[in-house]
Amino acid sequence: MPDHPPSRFKRRDPVDPFTRRDQSLAFAPSDDAAAWTPPGWFGRVVVVLFEPTDAVNIGVVVRAMANTGFARLRLANPLPFDPWDVIGVAHYTQHIVDLAATYPSLPAAVADAHLVIGLTGKHHRAQRNAVSFADALTTIAARCQAGDTVALVLGREDSGLTNAALDSCHMVTTIPTNPAYPSLNLAQATLLTLYGLFERAGGQEQQLRPPRRAAPPASAALLEDMLADLERALDAIGYLKQRSRLATMRSLRAALARAGLDTREAALLRSVFLEVRHYLHRHGLLAELGPVGRGAADQPPTSR
Repeated sequence: MPDHPPSRFKRRDPVDPFTRRDQSLAFAPSDDAAAWTPPGWFGRVVVVLFEPTDAVNIGVVVRAMANTGFARLRLANPLPFDPWDVIGVAHYTQHIVDLAATYPSLPAAVADAHLVIGLTGKHHRAQRNAVSFADALTTIAARCQAGDTVALVLGREDSGLTNAALDSCHMVTTIPTNPAYPSLNLAQATLLTLYGLFERAGGQEQQLRPPRRAAPPASAALLEDMLADLERALDAIGYLKQRSRLATMRSLRAALARAGLDTREAALLRSVFLEVRHYLHRHGLLAELGPVGRGAADQPPTSR
């Protein structure tokens, strides 16, 4: 294997502090106590690639595994490849690539499995134990939760699983697709299958992280000030000269109320409305800036 410099995609340790990448995630990062974590039975799912010919295709499978929380990969009679090329496609996945095992044949790769399921899109004349895709996912989850090791076998990128490879499978399944264009590439087939298991482990129930800078709802007083400044801005540009003031402001009031503005949003909009008048004043198009917000008579009394 050629020598390479250290990869900039090396997976950081869980004890490392958050990076900007972690902070940008929609869901809780893996080192957050509230994060979803793969259940123990995921460790009994083994992804087996039969005679892979391209490191890029291995990489996309590794990436799908990392996306869904699986880590056990086996390669049956692969062509020589450089792990560096795999990492280039599947960033931060050394924990999978370093532990991937290579076997001389498919029977050797699945020898310790209690159930072997092959994915195929072909029609075969020979009798196979074919099950629906949904039933296959249910069976995989149930058997792994019961303590069995299940091997999920995917074929070559160009020709899929041969008849001899299918002979090593206890059952086969096919992912339903559009009959007019049924072919899936290796990455798609892997991700659809593993994501189906991911869903069965509650992965899809993750809650979006709250905003880092949450603001309270805008008060009625702030909204009234904002609307007053909006009305003056519309006056300044002559928008209300040819329209009903009452009907226009009533419609705008209802629309902004539906938006459910928080304090930051209302203050931002108010600053935009104020800037309209400041801009016109700076350019000599408005003689006076006029008042800001509601008049003094409309202000609420001071809390005691």
